Amino acid sequence: MSEEPGFREQSDDDEELFEEIRRFLAEQAGDEIYEDIRAAFQGARSFINRELRAMEEYSRMIRTLERLVEDEFPGTFNGALRTRVAEMLYAYGLAHYSLLQQQGAVDVEVEPPADDDEEEVNRPLVIYDLWFPQDIAIEHAEEGYYLHLSDGRIDLSLYLGTDPNDRGALVDLVDHWGYATANTPPGEYQPPGERITPVLTVELDYGGSELVDADDHVDILFLDHNGEPIVRMHARANELRAIIDELQTIGHDGEI
Repeated sequence: MSEEPGFREQSDDDEELFEEIRRFLAEQAGDEIYEDIRAAFQGARSFINRELRAMEEYSRMIRTLERLVEDEFPGTFNGALRTRVAEMLYAYGLAHYSLLQQQGAVDVEVEPPADDDEEEVNRPLVIYDLWFPQDIAIEHAEEGYYLHLSDGRIDLSLYLGTDPNDRGALVDLVDHWGYATANTPPGEYQPPGERITPVLTVELDYGGSELVDADDHVDILFLDHNGEPIVRMHARANELRAIIDELQTIGHDGEI
Protein backbone atom coordinates (compact mmCIF):
# COMPACT_ATOMS: atom_id res chain seq x y z
CA MET A 1 0.00 0.00 0.00
CA SER A 2 1.40 3.37 -0.99
CA GLU A 3 1.97 6.03 1.62
CA GLU A 4 -0.07 9.18 1.56
CA PRO A 5 2.28 12.20 1.32
CA GLY A 6 -0.11 14.52 3.13
CA PHE A 7 -0.38 12.18 6.10
CA ARG A 8 3.38 11.71 6.29
CA GLU A 9 4.00 15.46 6.15
CA GLN A 10 1.47 16.09 8.91
CA SER A 11 3.07 13.39 11.05
CA ASP A 12 6.52 14.94 10.57
CA ASP A 13 5.15 18.37 11.53
CA ASP A 14 3.49 16.91 14.63
CA GLU A 15 6.69 15.17 15.68
CA GLU A 16 8.63 18.42 15.27
CA LEU A 17 6.07 20.22 17.46
CA PHE A 18 6.20 17.49 20.09
CA GLU A 19 10.00 17.67 20.12
CA GLU A 20 9.84 21.44 20.69
CA ILE A 21 7.45 20.89 23.60
CA ARG A 22 9.68 18.20 25.13
CA ARG A 23 12.72 20.47 24.81
CA PHE A 24 10.81 23.41 26.26
CA LEU A 25 9.71 21.41 29.33
CA ALA A 26 13.17 19.94 29.85
CA GLU A 27 14.80 23.36 29.91
CA GLN A 28 12.42 24.99 32.38
CA ALA A 29 12.54 24.77 36.15
CA GLY A 30 9.31 25.01 38.11
CA ASP A 31 10.15 28.27 39.90
CA GLU A 32 11.39 29.94 36.71
CA ILE A 33 8.66 28.86 34.34
CA TYR A 34 5.83 30.51 36.31
CA GLU A 35 7.15 34.03 35.66
CA ASP A 36 7.67 33.26 31.97
CA ILE A 37 4.21 31.78 31.55
CA ARG A 38 2.58 34.57 33.56
CA ALA A 39 4.19 37.25 31.38
CA ALA A 40 3.32 35.40 28.18
CA PHE A 41 -0.24 34.81 29.42
CA GLN A 42 -0.76 38.51 30.14
CA GLY A 43 0.59 39.37 26.68
CA ALA A 44 -1.71 36.83 25.04
CA ARG A 45 -4.74 38.13 26.91
CA SER A 46 -3.96 41.70 25.85
CA PHE A 47 -3.61 40.54 22.24
CA ILE A 48 -6.98 38.75 22.43
CA ASN A 49 -8.73 41.81 23.85
CA ARG A 50 -7.15 44.09 21.27
CA GLU A 51 -7.30 41.97 18.10
CA LEU A 52 -9.50 38.89 18.42
CA ARG A 53 -12.40 39.35 20.80
CA ALA A 54 -14.68 41.02 18.26
CA MET A 55 -14.08 38.34 15.61
CA GLU A 56 -16.58 35.57 14.91
CA GLU A 57 -13.72 33.06 14.54
CA TYR A 58 -12.68 33.73 18.13
CA SER A 59 -16.24 33.30 19.43
CA ARG A 60 -16.53 30.03 17.53
CA MET A 61 -13.29 28.74 19.05
CA ILE A 62 -14.43 29.66 22.56
CA ARG A 63 -17.71 27.77 22.03
CA THR A 64 -15.70 24.77 20.86
CA LEU A 65 -13.49 24.92 23.95
CA GLU A 66 -16.58 25.19 26.17
CA ARG A 67 -17.82 21.92 24.69
CA LEU A 68 -14.44 20.34 25.36
CA VAL A 69 -14.51 21.53 28.98
CA GLU A 70 -18.01 20.09 29.43
CA ASP A 71 -16.90 16.78 27.88
CA GLU A 72 -13.98 16.53 30.30
CA PHE A 73 -15.81 17.83 33.40
CA PRO A 74 -19.53 17.08 32.93
CA GLY A 75 -21.73 19.36 35.01
CA THR A 76 -18.80 20.85 36.93
CA PHE A 77 -18.97 24.42 35.59
CA ASN A 78 -21.98 26.65 35.03
CA GLY A 79 -22.31 28.65 31.81
CA ALA A 80 -20.42 31.80 32.81
CA LEU A 81 -17.61 29.92 34.56
CA ARG A 82 -17.31 27.46 31.67
CA THR A 83 -16.86 30.38 29.26
CA ARG A 84 -14.18 31.88 31.48
CA VAL A 85 -12.31 28.55 31.64
CA ALA A 86 -12.50 28.26 27.85
CA GLU A 87 -11.10 31.78 27.42
CA MET A 88 -8.29 30.99 29.84
CA LEU A 89 -7.43 27.82 27.92
CA TYR A 90 -7.30 29.76 24.66
CA ALA A 91 -5.08 32.48 26.16
CA TYR A 92 -2.79 29.85 27.65
CA GLY A 93 -2.50 28.18 24.25
CA LEU A 94 -1.31 31.44 22.70
CA ALA A 95 1.07 32.04 25.62
CA HIS A 96 2.57 28.56 25.35
CA TYR A 97 2.96 28.95 21.59
CA SER A 98 4.79 32.23 22.14
CA LEU A 99 7.17 30.58 24.61
CA LEU A 100 7.84 27.73 22.18
CA GLN A 101 8.72 30.31 19.52
CA GLN A 102 11.23 31.82 21.91
CA GLN A 103 12.75 28.40 22.53
CA GLY A 104 13.16 28.06 18.78
CA ALA A 105 15.27 31.21 18.57
CA VAL A 106 18.85 31.02 17.38
CA ASP A 107 21.07 30.52 20.42
CA VAL A 108 24.07 32.82 20.49
CA GLU A 109 26.88 32.46 22.98
CA VAL A 110 27.61 35.93 24.35
CA GLU A 111 31.04 36.22 25.93
CA PRO A 112 31.30 38.33 29.08
CA PRO A 113 32.78 41.79 28.48
CA ALA A 114 36.52 42.18 28.89
CA ASP A 115 36.03 44.96 31.43
CA ASP A 116 33.21 46.69 33.26
CA ASP A 117 33.39 49.72 30.97
CA GLU A 118 32.60 47.77 27.79
CA GLU A 119 29.16 48.55 26.42
CA GLU A 120 26.65 45.73 26.82
CA VAL A 121 25.55 44.10 23.55
CA ASN A 122 21.78 43.80 23.09
CA ARG A 123 20.69 40.51 21.57
CA PRO A 124 17.35 39.77 19.90
CA LEU A 125 14.79 38.21 22.21
CA VAL A 126 13.34 35.82 19.66
CA ILE A 127 13.42 34.74 16.06
CA TYR A 128 9.99 33.90 14.66
CA ASP A 129 9.71 31.22 11.97
CA LEU A 130 7.39 31.95 9.05
CA TRP A 131 6.88 28.87 6.87
CA PHE A 132 6.24 29.27 3.12
CA PRO A 133 3.80 32.21 3.25
CA GLN A 134 0.66 31.79 1.16
CA ASP A 135 -1.24 34.90 2.27
CA ILE A 136 0.52 37.97 0.80
CA ALA A 137 -0.88 41.49 0.80
CA ILE A 138 0.18 45.14 0.60
CA GLU A 139 -1.32 47.78 2.88
CA HIS A 140 -1.06 51.48 2.06
CA ALA A 141 -1.30 53.45 5.30
CA GLU A 142 -0.83 57.14 6.00
CA GLU A 143 2.79 56.62 7.09
CA GLY A 144 3.73 54.37 4.17
CA TYR A 145 3.51 50.79 2.95
CA TYR A 146 3.27 47.51 4.85
CA LEU A 147 3.93 44.05 3.46
CA HIS A 148 1.80 41.40 5.17
CA LEU A 149 3.02 37.80 4.99
CA SER A 150 1.19 34.96 6.72
CA ASP A 151 1.46 31.18 6.93
CA GLY A 152 -1.76 30.86 8.94
CA ARG A 153 0.16 30.76 12.22
CA ILE A 154 2.12 34.01 12.14
CA ASP A 155 1.26 37.27 10.39
CA LEU A 156 4.36 39.36 9.67
CA SER A 157 3.59 43.05 9.21
CA LEU A 158 6.71 44.50 7.58
CA TYR A 159 6.94 48.28 7.31
CA LEU A 160 8.68 49.14 4.01
CA GLY A 161 8.73 52.94 4.15
CA THR A 162 7.07 55.56 2.00
CA ASP A 163 7.42 53.37 -1.11
CA PRO A 164 8.13 49.63 -1.59
CA ASN A 165 11.86 50.21 -2.03
CA ASP A 166 12.30 53.11 0.37
CA ARG A 167 14.46 50.88 2.59
CA GLY A 168 15.72 48.60 -0.17
CA ALA A 169 13.21 45.79 0.45
CA LEU A 170 12.19 45.28 -3.18
CA VAL A 171 15.78 45.17 -4.46
CA ASP A 172 16.78 42.76 -1.67
CA LEU A 173 13.85 40.43 -2.38
CA VAL A 174 14.58 40.42 -6.11
CA ASP A 175 18.18 39.39 -5.31
CA HIS A 176 16.93 36.63 -2.98
CA TRP A 177 14.46 35.44 -5.63
CA GLY A 178 17.22 35.34 -8.25
CA TYR A 179 19.36 33.14 -6.01
CA ALA A 180 16.44 30.85 -5.13
CA THR A 181 15.48 30.48 -8.80
CA ALA A 182 19.01 29.45 -9.75
CA ASN A 183 19.76 27.18 -6.80
CA THR A 184 16.55 25.61 -5.45
CA PRO A 185 13.44 23.86 -6.81
CA PRO A 186 10.64 26.35 -7.58
CA GLY A 187 8.00 24.70 -5.40
CA GLU A 188 4.29 25.21 -5.92
CA TYR A 189 2.68 28.45 -4.80
CA GLN A 190 -0.96 28.00 -3.85
CA PRO A 191 -3.06 31.20 -3.77
CA PRO A 192 -4.76 31.52 -0.38
CA GLY A 193 -8.33 30.36 0.05
CA GLU A 194 -10.37 31.52 3.01
CA ARG A 195 -8.17 33.71 5.18
CA ILE A 196 -7.12 32.11 8.45
CA THR A 197 -6.75 34.34 11.49
CA PRO A 198 -3.10 33.95 12.63
CA VAL A 199 -2.45 33.29 16.30
CA LEU A 200 0.43 35.78 16.41
CA THR A 201 1.19 39.08 14.67
CA VAL A 202 4.78 40.32 14.44
CA GLU A 203 5.34 43.96 13.50
CA LEU A 204 8.78 44.91 12.16
CA ASP A 205 10.34 47.93 10.48
CA TYR A 206 12.38 46.62 7.56
CA GLY A 207 16.06 47.05 8.38
CA GLY A 208 17.49 44.77 5.71
CA SER A 209 17.50 41.05 5.08
CA GLU A 210 19.95 38.19 4.68
CA LEU A 211 19.65 34.96 2.69
CA VAL A 212 20.64 31.53 4.02
CA ASP A 213 20.67 28.49 1.73
CA ALA A 214 18.48 25.69 3.14
CA ASP A 215 18.96 23.03 0.40
CA ASP A 216 15.48 22.70 -1.13
CA HIS A 217 14.48 26.29 -0.21
CA VAL A 218 16.00 29.47 1.20
CA ASP A 219 15.67 31.19 4.54
CA ILE A 220 15.28 34.97 4.54
CA LEU A 221 16.29 36.64 7.80
CA PHE A 222 14.44 39.94 8.25
CA LEU A 223 16.52 42.35 10.33
CA ASP A 224 15.50 45.17 12.64
CA HIS A 225 17.06 48.65 12.63
CA ASN A 226 19.99 47.30 14.70
CA GLY A 227 20.73 44.63 12.12
CA GLU A 228 19.48 41.83 14.37
CA PRO A 229 17.45 38.94 12.86
CA ILE A 230 13.88 38.91 14.15
CA VAL A 231 11.91 36.84 11.62
CA ARG A 232 13.14 33.88 9.57
CA MET A 233 10.98 33.26 6.49
CA HIS A 234 11.29 29.85 4.87
CA ALA A 235 10.47 30.33 1.19
CA ARG A 236 10.84 28.81 -2.25
CA ALA A 237 11.35 30.65 -5.52
CA ASN A 238 7.63 30.77 -6.27
CA GLU A 239 6.72 32.33 -2.92
CA LEU A 240 9.38 35.00 -3.40
CA ARG A 241 8.11 35.67 -6.93
CA ALA A 242 4.56 36.09 -5.57
CA ILE A 243 5.82 38.63 -3.01
CA ILE A 244 7.68 40.59 -5.70
CA ASP A 245 4.63 40.54 -7.98
CA GLU A 246 2.52 41.93 -5.13
CA LEU A 247 5.03 44.72 -4.51
CA GLN A 248 5.12 45.59 -8.20
CA THR A 249 1.36 46.12 -8.28
CA ILE A 250 2.07 49.51 -6.71
CA GLY A 251 2.22 52.12 -9.45
CA HIS A 252 4.70 54.93 -9.73
CA ASP A 253 2.10 57.29 -8.32
CA GLY A 254 1.96 55.20 -5.15
CA GLU A 255 -1.45 53.68 -5.87
CA ILE A 256 -2.09 49.96 -5.56
